[in-house]
Amino acid sequence: MLTIFELIIFWLIFDGPYMLYRSLLFFAYNRKITALSKPRATILIPAYNEELSIEKTLRSCIHQSYPNLEIIVINDGSKDSTAEIVKNFILHHRHKNIRLINQENQGKARALNNGLKKANSEFLITIDADSYLHHKSVELLMAKFKSKKVGAVAGNIVALSRHKLLGYIQKMEYEISTHFLRESQSALGAVTVTPGAFSGYRRSALIKFEEGTLTEDFDSSAKVLDRGYEIIIAVDALCYTQVPLNIIDIIKQRIRWQQGGIEVFSKHLFENKRFLVSLEMFLIFFYGFYGLFPKILTFLILPLNLYSFNISTFLFGLLIFLIYFTLIWSIKLAVIGMKDIGYYLIVPLFLIYWYTIILYSILAAQIMVFKKNKRWGTLQRYRM
Repeated sequence: MLTIFELIIFWLIFDGPYMLYRSLLFFAYNRKITALSKPRATILIPAYNEELSIEKTLRSCIHQSYPNLEIIVINDGSKDSTAEIVKNFILHHRHKNIRLINQENQGKARALNNGLKKANSEFLITIDADSYLHHKSVELLMAKFKSKKVGAVAGNIVALSRHKLLGYIQKMEYEISTHFLRESQSALGAVTVTPGAFSGYRRSALIKFEEGTLTEDFDSSAKVLDRGYEIIIAVDALCYTQVPLNIIDIIKQRIRWQQGGIEVFSKHLFENKRFLVSLEMFLIFFYGFYGLFPKILTFLILPLNLYSFNISTFLFGLLIFLIYFTLIWSIKLAVIGMKDIGYYLIVPLFLIYWYTIILYSILAAQIMVFKKNKRWGTLQRYRM
């Protein structure tokens, strides 16, 4: 009969080699990362009415494994206690290199540029004040700047929400955007959007954050590509960010994204750049902004042309539409290696979200693009 001691010995013989193997690989990988040079980097955090989340954002920044950081918070005329929270945080962490800049409300891009003027680094990292980082995110992001050809690096944005269903749908959207879109673009050094929630820039490639559009992250990354630099993604550099809790806020966010995107395309689509970058810009413009329309139009118009309209024809067309696009989105999930069966199960719900909320946002943005309101709006916040 086995004794407890003999049982433990058996477990150790069984687990020991595997644990040793994994540990050696883990330390080898981390040694490779830590062996890289650690130039000073500046984290820029623009903030407008972020009293509920700014402290957690700052805590995630000061606990980074990257050793050579300065942190600049730009308070963009907040009307809440954002500035006071940041001041108190700085007071309690005097050993950290943290500064606060207060300005009148001028928008996110101007806030970033005011922070840029005070930065003492060649490398700049932007983080939204409603987001927080994994403790190794900055180190893993900075590791991607090994080549001088790399002008910017996009972080991996992970969606967080208290709304279980809407949050899950948006998380699926973020996963596909990161892995299916940005990872494939990264193979060409042509990531078209460096998300404002978490991205890094080489100062000489960025020069400044672009102003005058609603999506300064897209605008600035397009300018980096125009200058001939590459943009890649750091998939393992994780940033957790809040996503809208309700449909109204989702629509507000997406209209701003779509309107800003159209403005950016009008500035950069026909600029001279690498062929593969131009191809990516065209594909994003065609599929991302107008690709939904022909699908919807064919679904609505073709049945009317081919048949006399009746409800059974419409329902049959709707069924075929759902089956086809369920397959398309499931293939995308499979390509990125998604193993969470829950994502596959909610694809039909995702299609309803995609072809109603997102389609409406694109249509509304087409109309609003001629308006001149460039103010930096905010969505409902909550404690993280």
